[in-house]
Amino acid sequence: MKLNTVSLGVFLVGLCFAGEALAVMPPPRCSQPRDRRAFDAGVMSGASLVESAWNSVNDCDQIERFADLVIRNLDSIDIPRESSNYVLCRVAGIVQGAEEVVDHTWNRCDWECRKEGELMARIGGKLYCDLSISLGGLGLASDIIRLPVRTCGLAFQIGCDAEFIGYTQNYPMCGAFTRDPFTPVWNQTRNNQCVYNPAP
Repeated sequence: MKLNTVSLGVFLVGLCFAGEALAVMPPPRCSQPRDRRAFDAGVMSGASLVESAWNSVNDCDQIERFADLVIRNLDSIDIPRESSNYVLCRVAGIVQGAEEVVDHTWNRCDWECRKEGELMARIGGKLYCDLSISLGGLGLASDIIRLPVRTCGLAFQIGCDAEFIGYTQNYPMCGAFTRDPFTPVWNQTRNNQCVYNPAP
């Protein structure tokens, strides 16, 4: 019987396996040495499945494709009816090992994309402040429309927007150029600077 990840989760809850996944701790049913070894082997196998998916993508701009590959890998797990405790403990380990690596990968991508956005904000913010101070303010340009973005792009834009606001407001002598009558050009500069353009 092949179970997809949704029914796999329900299956594990029904067997009292769920609730500790993020801790990568064996459930109570896996406390016997043989079952614990099955669980530990499952953790390594689940981690390997996710790492394999990441290695085939290896790009935070492709995190959704990575997620699809992870699901496809987990969908290939078969759980026969009336499986032994050993098999169930191995499956529980696979799920928890996969969750741990997915969580680590997602957090790393979020951090990397956000940091790139913050760097772009500091570069654009410095230029905005230096020119505004030198020229006594800037005029409006053309708005760049932000298109829908995926996980990395969203993290980039959130990090960039927040950093641009804080950086320019605290830049020496630039605070006045972040308030009226300069608010429209300041907001437009932030918007345009923080548009996410993924690498081709």
